Amino acid sequence: MELNKIENLLELYFEGTTSLEQEAKLRDYFTSDEVAPHLEEYTPLFTAFAKAKQERFNRKIELPQTKKSWQWIPIAASIVLCLGLFLTFNNKRGSDNDLGTYKDPEIAALKTKQALFMMGNFMNKSTAQLDNLDAFEETTKEILK
Repeated sequence: MELNKIENLLELYFEGTTSLEQEAKLRDYFTSDEVAPHLEEYTPLFTAFAKAKQERFNRKIELPQTKKSWQWIPIAASIVLCLGLFLTFNNKRGSDNDLGTYKDPEIAALKTKQALFMMGNFMNKSTAQLDNLDAFEETTKEILK
């Protein structure tokens, strides 16, 4: 009966469903000299657990001292300074009177015609889609009648 109990406990142990008391019984059984021959293969496992339980760590743990590193602050400040100087002096400032106007009236008229022609093309493309919408509405009215 004791052997069946040990085999059942061993099966539960490998399934991971044993309690601490059941594991202690298994450890006691496998560290004793009365282990069944067909279960001797598990003896090294439980003896290793028993030895590991007795081991203690006696050394003092020394954590490394962390000191705050402020070496990156001058580098970051110089990067910010360079970036600020670059943005300040790299702005292409036009004159205050330059509003994008043309001095030659012929060029101004030509550019205006080009802009109006381009806007007219966009409008024509947009209204072409409205013709499709009209055809769709007429078809739906015929179907619904």
